[in-house]
Amino acid sequence: MKTKSTVAMIVVLLFFQLAMSAQKLNGKIEKAVVQIGTTFKGISTERLLLLDQVAFSIFKKSENNQKPSVVFLDKTNQELSQLALVWLKTGMIYYGHQDLFSVYSAGIDPAISPMNGIASLDAYGFKVKNARGENPMSYTIKYGSGSWLVFPKSVQKLPLSAQNIFKINLKENLEAQQNKDAVELLISEPTEIAREMLYIATRLNYLITNDKGTK
Repeated sequence: MKTKSTVAMIVVLLFFQLAMSAQKLNGKIEKAVVQIGTTFKGISTERLLLLDQVAFSIFKKSENNQKPSVVFLDKTNQELSQLALVWLKTGMIYYGHQDLFSVYSAGIDPAISPMNGIASLDAYGFKVKNARGENPMSYTIKYGSGSWLVFPKSVQKLPLSAQNIFKINLKENLEAQQNKDAVELLISEPTEIAREMLYIATRLNYLITNDKGTK
């Protein structure tokens, strides 16, 4: 039950981190991060192993001062991939590692329609507003000291280089070929995204902290 023991350890670190930093998120979001962290123990062992694999893959790609691009991919880029982006970015800001890698979301067949699913973020302290600009159906998501601009888009529209990309496919069979730079992390319930993305961020913080301790 080593995995469950590790979960207990990183939950302790989650509470400790709140006292140490978390300067850029507003207070309501900080509290939500900690509260969601207390539910990590409800993640199944099988799922934890997959989330650990994702976190470790991102960590390895971030070594040697490289800055990889993490891309969440689903079909329409309407809800799942957008929420995954928001919550992973939130977790990395919470731990002070927001510059470790870039995070993007995209869809295989993006739907240019209102993104009603991201309205759920308001309950956690985010401020979601319609944004005017060159991209249709754009929204700003304010998290505290800054904000993100999100809108439906395809992978081809992302500012990616050919190297150091790690794709996280949230739905089955999105790409014809799977490789070492992509993983399937199938998500059917949007309500699980916050917990799983914050777990990945917490696990990354654990890996980074321990890596620094060994150097």
